[in-house]
Amino acid sequence: MPRQEAMTHTIIIETKDEKDFELIKGLADRLGLSVKEEHEEELLEKQKAAFKNLVGSWVGDETGDELAARIHSARNDAPRDVQL
Repeated sequence: MPRQEAMTHTIIIETKDEKDFELIKGLADRLGLSVKEEHEEELLEKQKAAFKNLVGSWVGDETGDELAARIHSARNDAPRDVQL
């Protein structure tokens, strides 16, 4: 009979207090299960770091005011004839 490979199952358990968290984690440890823990504060910090990596600036010949004026003047705010 061929040997079947073990399948990994993942369960996400959200606890609201430290006591419940330690109870669940202790049970998993006693059962010999691997435990990966992430805390909300850590996730928030990771999200902030990722956001900061995406946000940036560039060097250009125009000042911020000049760029804003250029964007404003390029707008097309003329009324359009729309038939509904």
